[in-house]
Amino acid sequence: MAAEVSIGRVAITGAMGVNGVWVLRALISRGVDVLALDINEDYRLAPELRGNIAFDRVDVTRPEELEKAFSTFAPDAVIHMAALLPAQSQSDPFRGYQLNVMATANVFEAAKNHGVKRVVMASSKAAYGNMPEEFGYPAYRPVKEVDRCNPVAVYDYTKVAAEGLGVNLARNGCFEFAALRFATIYGPGKVGRHGPMSIASALIESAIAGEPYELERGGDECDDYIYAEDAGAALAVVALHDKPLQHDLYNVGLGEAVSLADYAKTVQSIIPQAKTKIGPGLDPMGAGVSYYYVFDCTRIRQEFDFTPRSLEAGIAAFVDFSMQRG
Repeated sequence: MAAEVSIGRVAITGAMGVNGVWVLRALISRGVDVLALDINEDYRLAPELRGNIAFDRVDVTRPEELEKAFSTFAPDAVIHMAALLPAQSQSDPFRGYQLNVMATANVFEAAKNHGVKRVVMASSKAAYGNMPEEFGYPAYRPVKEVDRCNPVAVYDYTKVAAEGLGVNLARNGCFEFAALRFATIYGPGKVGRHGPMSIASALIESAIAGEPYELERGGDECDDYIYAEDAGAALAVVALHDKPLQHDLYNVGLGEAVSLADYAKTVQSIIPQAKTKIGPGLDPMGAGVSYYYVFDCTRIRQEFDFTPRSLEAGIAAFVDFSMQRG
């Protein structure tokens, strides 16, 4: 019988980001003591958390600040989410590596030094990079965690490097480690924080605002999607799991191929006033690399009994949340 793992205190880097706030909510709802770590104490995405969480202003590129925070709070687990986004990483590769690799090493080292039991990292579909043709249009063969990564952009390489560091620290007995590779995440605040790459969120936010949204191409491209609240729940579920982890990599998505045209139709069914026009073709982001995959999510489903809500339910939740927040 596997030994029980008790996790009662969790520190989260990048906690005030568009995905981090959902991790905070997920952990708080489960009665966990949390420490939110971020370089800015910005509650615009989660005003209800102001005054209701422990916050420490920490720059993850400064190891002494992490050491002090972990020494004071003594977390059982760490959820690492702080990162520089793809566009910024590509335009400034040094900064991309500094934040996504070296700062990650700082987080892992502080976790090792302070007896953290488990480290869970928010990774990305970008780690897979430019996959072979059978994983893209039109077949979309499901990508498994054992499939070979083919990183292209700076961000892709940084995610693979950070994952590898965590895997090897776990192999050395420093702590348990898991990296969650997320499908395309949509949710409130992503357009404002993540910009043009947030097509799935922009479609919804434009419809809510009664504004038209048009793309010249991309309607035939399929992708795998997950609502931000479910992404946050996945990180919380893995961090708090009461048994030793069986794997170090987990795909997290719906495991369904949904074309952007069908995604837009789903938005239209929930927001009838949506004014959306998506042209035919592929690569709506214009990346020139096929970052559009469907995930095999067997691992996380079987090990943690975790399945995200359906696309329809996720978009409806996005709309309800946004309407409540005005």
